[in-house]
Amino acid sequence: MSKKVVITIGDPAGCGPYITLKAIENFRGKDIRFIIVGGKKIIEKIPSFSKIKKRIEVVDVNTSSRIKKGYISKEAGKASLTYLKEAFSLIKKEKIKALVTAPVSKEAIKLIEPQFSGHTEFLADFFKVKNFAMMMVGRIKVVPFTRHIPLRDVSKNISKKDLVKLINLVYESLKEKFGIKRPKVALASINPHAGVNTFLDKEEKIMVSAIEECKNAEGPYPADSLFSLKNLKKFDCIICGYHDQAMIPFKIFSFEKGVNLTLGLPIIRTSPAHGVAFEAIRGREPLFFTSMLEAIKLAVRLAFR
Repeated sequence: MSKKVVITIGDPAGCGPYITLKAIENFRGKDIRFIIVGGKKIIEKIPSFSKIKKRIEVVDVNTSSRIKKGYISKEAGKASLTYLKEAFSLIKKEKIKALVTAPVSKEAIKLIEPQFSGHTEFLADFFKVKNFAMMMVGRIKVVPFTRHIPLRDVSKNISKKDLVKLINLVYESLKEKFGIKRPKVALASINPHAGVNTFLDKEEKIMVSAIEECKNAEGPYPADSLFSLKNLKKFDCIICGYHDQAMIPFKIFSFEKGVNLTLGLPIIRTSPAHGVAFEAIRGREPLFFTSMLEAIKLAVRLAFR
């Protein structure tokens, strides 16, 4: 019996439709049935479709023909959101364990749903989970404590209670999902050199207090030296204070093969660690599918291990 994986094609004006089909074409796993949610007319125009059509099932969602590739539009935002909602319905109805989401444009979706802040928060809201996180998986694993908020708001969003919950979630996820018996988790300081008490400010004091309570992590360490090759071998995951503190080193090490894994959900959800690539769609940058392929591989491995 085939194992089912649902894949949403993301923003139809972006790279999602292409990288979805290209990744499936290059996926070598057996007994996997891919259910692709998106506009069938869009999918059928991609060269890879004829090579994989026997391995996939397409859930056709009516998509506007006025969408211009490579550009933000209200129509594309509406389609992206509709694909997600249809995928949720399928997962619930058929009890499917794995979801892979191609990139969406937050700007496009905000044109119809201004409160939208990203896949991670949207998924957490649908599944009604409060303790969730975005783990980036590649040559290193990182988790940002705060995600899509302005840098000026990071400090006031750091609390001991939430940090303890996050540390425990990351620790247990490393054990349960990745089979690491005694995970080594580190926290990166927010302030310069704070890990050696040079500028131990309130954020680091909160971190120290959280670490002492849950006893599942180390630090806080200075962020400017934490991401050395030596430390990457020492720690299984690094928790960072804010989005770019995590994403800059992660993308340096895993730009074309990085995966976004949502922790805390009752299903496995992954996505490629990049955006809609409008510049690439318009022919100004190279387009690659390797991150999407790794997202599919990881989803299959974690859901059906």
